[in-house]
Amino acid sequence: MTASSSHPQPRDPAAHGTPLAVHASTGLSIEDTQRLLNQQARQRAMSSTTGAATTSSHATSLPLLASDAGSAPIRYRSQGRTLLVGTEARVRALASLFSQLPTTLQLPLVLLISDQDNSALVSLDEQHFTTSEALPSHSATRDLLSLKGYLGQFTLTSDGVNLASALLPAISVMQPDGQSSLQHVAHFDLIADLAAQPLNQAELAPPGYLRATEAVLSELDRLASDAQLDAITLPALTEWAAQFSGLVGSFDKPNYVSVNLDVCAHASAGSIGCTRCLSSCSADAIFSVVGRRNAHIEIDPFLCHGAASCVSACPTGALSFTQPPVEQRMEQIQRLLERYQDAGGIYPLLRYRLDTDEAGSATVSVADQERCLDITLDEITATGHDEWLAALALGASQILVELPSTLPAGQRQQLEQERRLTLALLDSMQLATDHHDTSRLVFISSSVEGESAEDSASALPLIAPLCVALAPGADSEEEHQLGLPIARDWLLGRPDERPGKRERLNRVLDHLAGLTAADLAEESVAVPEGAPFGSLAIDTDGCTLCQACVAVCPTTALSANRTSPALSFTQGDCVQCGLCEQSCPEQVITLTPGFAPQPDVRREPQLLKQDVPFPCISCGTPFGSTATITAMQTKLASHAYFQGDGALRLKMCSDCRVKDIWHEMARNPDAQLKV
Repeated sequence: MTASSSHPQPRDPAAHGTPLAVHASTGLSIEDTQRLLNQQARQRAMSSTTGAATTSSHATSLPLLASDAGSAPIRYRSQGRTLLVGTEARVRALASLFSQLPTTLQLPLVLLISDQDNSALVSLDEQHFTTSEALPSHSATRDLLSLKGYLGQFTLTSDGVNLASALLPAISVMQPDGQSSLQHVAHFDLIADLAAQPLNQAELAPPGYLRATEAVLSELDRLASDAQLDAITLPALTEWAAQFSGLVGSFDKPNYVSVNLDVCAHASAGSIGCTRCLSSCSADAIFSVVGRRNAHIEIDPFLCHGAASCVSACPTGALSFTQPPVEQRMEQIQRLLERYQDAGGIYPLLRYRLDTDEAGSATVSVADQERCLDITLDEITATGHDEWLAALALGASQILVELPSTLPAGQRQQLEQERRLTLALLDSMQLATDHHDTSRLVFISSSVEGESAEDSASALPLIAPLCVALAPGADSEEEHQLGLPIARDWLLGRPDERPGKRERLNRVLDHLAGLTAADLAEESVAVPEGAPFGSLAIDTDGCTLCQACVAVCPTTALSANRTSPALSFTQGDCVQCGLCEQSCPEQVITLTPGFAPQPDVRREPQLLKQDVPFPCISCGTPFGSTATITAMQTKLASHAYFQGDGALRLKMCSDCRVKDIWHEMARNPDAQLKV
């Protein structure tokens, strides 16, 4: 397949703008003139987003903000009841420190000894015993402990016993009749985990659960043997302990992610399909809930950090951010690229980075910084292959993703999977690199504090964009009109007809296929394991066209013919959830991962099997496929209800079958007793 003339073709980006004219009037070299143009173009593009709604993945980040007025979708309430868990030496030393710090002096403390370290206990300063002697305490092995919950609602059980109810003092509660009564406290508000094996294994721990770092534990061990050490000599420990006082009160945050079960591919008809969101969540906030008839996905908003990996991993768009909508960031990318190129900038780099103070330092060379268009996120995992491909289709020459040094391993792995998938899709269209083998998607690491960009990064090779940013409705470069507002119908559609995530990705892939000069493969190419692209193999001889697969398909990749028994498959809509494979009663469907780079192969429905309708032998109305009726006759041949003349009922429609049963009962009332 060759490039379509209806799409803008790659060109020399230096031909865009007026660098030579500026050079003649300023006396600068061509390179210096173009760098100046790039600087000015970047300033113009970035200023175009000033005042626009935030492009962050959520409105606020943890740690939470205290709130005394109003209400938020998600609210935590904490009275500071704190559980210290670990070795006896460590928990008593920390309790002693809490009693000395003005900010933590009033926190109600409970000690839980879960680890044994007799050597440390021998050297424990006697003052720590004296200070913590009156505090409620309990000993339990780690294997018997089970922790659930979040800030203000932690439930810790030991061999089934609720430790909060057993160890915390009861509180007085006013009853409706004006009398007061004592009530047990069922939850801890805060957890200080000093144990060798943490109570919570999630990479992103719930709010209110503070796991001590190695630096904190090292200073705590020093304090355990010498109670005279102070905050100056224990800076890491003191700073960590001070966090607890800031987690007392009421705290608000948005409900980051919403679920649209109508397009979710997780489960159907009792079968479990896609689990990508479950495996990608670093906070263990997503659950598969088994209902009376089916399972479905639920997100615990109190555990959710808004890390966004689940939204990126979801192939159907069933998971989405409550604010802002994904179209908003797509529009921002369009605006940046169009205004940058309109102002004469060339080789635009689109850089994704965190919206934090640490992100202020440059992670690229000075020359590359001049052409960097930044998309700032609260979580770097808020972006993925669909957005990177769209950015390249909108005119970016290269995508840079800045990885924070503190990125958890699970999120780093998620981004690496997205990177491999992006490059695999581009490589299938021979667009992953330019003719100098320069990749269009690059991961870069945050610069080390105190290290300049010149010291940490060299200039990236220049790579021409696949196309130029076009104004609304323009189908070619010649029709590009400057200054028009952005609203690309080909990608986002009209505001009242926004495409879903999968359709938007298909549009991008179609657009990219039209930009390549290579002949695209007619067969599917390999994709990374777990990628939401592929086809299916079907044993047509064994298929009865029962349409069970059609009924469970969440994306209509499998479809039935309305006028005759048939089964069709559209590869571009398949997310490889596996529901069809599991739901097939004949077990004749097998998933085959892969990606078809040719749009007509990927987008056109493929007829898998077709059969002639079977007419009812009584009324003549077609009511199923011939293959289905034949299979029913074979499977029910030995059933007592379908013996003799009763076997003819398998060839009747449902209405005629009921009529025949009633006629038989009228003729022979005792016949029903024989079944």
